[in-house]
Amino acid sequence: MRHCDLISGLGRLKHSAAQLRDAWLTAKSYWSDQVSRDFEKNHLQHLPAEITLAVAAVQELTDLLEQAEKELEDPQSAE
Repeated sequence: MRHCDLISGLGRLKHSAAQLRDAWLTAKSYWSDQVSRDFEKNHLQHLPAEITLAVAAVQELTDLLEQAEKELEDPQSAE
């Protein structure tokens, strides 16, 4: 029995990041002054790297949780 599902959250995160990227590309075609460049630099430019780190961390955590669940179901596997 699965107690924790982090993978579906990752799917939503990736989907939302793609939507944000697409919306920003559209906005950039109408808004291209120094303020928009500053906004992109200060708020958007770092997101792909941070999302990549978050995905890796969640995948590692998922692996650990799956291992813990298996050990709780079968105490013999912990030995």
